[in-house]
Amino acid sequence: MDNPFIKLSETEMRDICRHHIDSFEKWSRRLIDETLREQYGDDYFNYMISETQPLVKNEIKKRVNQRIADNPNRFPRTIDAILIEDIEYFLCRDDLYNSYFRQILEPFFSGPKEIRNVLSRVISIRNKLSHGNLISIHEAEQCLCYTNDFIQTYKKYYESLGREKLYNVPVFIEIQDCLGNTFIRQDSHYVWEISASGYRNPTIQLRSGEQYKLWVTVDSSFTESFYSIKWKVNHNDYLQKPIKTGSGPVIDFTLKNKDVSFALQIIITLTTTRDWHRFHTYDDKIILGLPEVLPPIEDTY
Repeated sequence: MDNPFIKLSETEMRDICRHHIDSFEKWSRRLIDETLREQYGDDYFNYMISETQPLVKNEIKKRVNQRIADNPNRFPRTIDAILIEDIEYFLCRDDLYNSYFRQILEPFFSGPKEIRNVLSRVISIRNKLSHGNLISIHEAEQCLCYTNDFIQTYKKYYESLGREKLYNVPVFIEIQDCLGNTFIRQDSHYVWEISASGYRNPTIQLRSGEQYKLWVTVDSSFTESFYSIKWKVNHNDYLQKPIKTGSGPVIDFTLKNKDVSFALQIIITLTTTRDWHRFHTYDDKIILGLPEVLPPIEDTY
């Protein structure tokens, strides 16, 4: 059987590996964040187990705080500033592993020693990619194999949680846009409403003539064939025709002069193939509110 990597260019192979490492990190951060948030509260990074023992060691907190200070718009949550080395710390620390992560990881991994060994290989490949060094086809295969092992383990865990939900449906978990903003969902019990006007969230200020693009991520413990995504970009005046409508996880539109002064809403709905739905006619919804649309810059300066 031919090795599929043989036919790829060096750039294509590196991009695939980066994508898989990025997916592994996102899944790991989600698991760690939800687990520790449930046990220790929203401010778990500063939680003290005792008067002298913090939940998160000071070395990690100092580095994470510095990364956030250097790039304040890059990390929507504190957990998003951790590295793979920190993921290993959380997953394999004896008390956290025995209390929370053993039941999730041991159906596939034999214990912390194996997890550390696997992550050390992923870290080595990540370092080569980050510094522009060549990776071999064998290392690319290892990268995909190891990261997929973790992701599939996480998915099985979330699938088991889903079976316990009253409404077992896929939900939106993340939004990324072309301006570098990331929105991560904290509570999926209700419709996800976001105001991108500077309070708690970044301000997304658009002008006529500008293109805006965003991507939504759905909990991938469900297959894409199980649901459909539809979206529309509306003026706040619902009597007017939508600026654009479409389907799929990518929302892309360009504003025109006639859209100036109107605040916008991007409404994205997810509907499963079932004949019942969590919110009667759909199963999840995002309402992203944007501030007013400004005139083209050449008309104001």
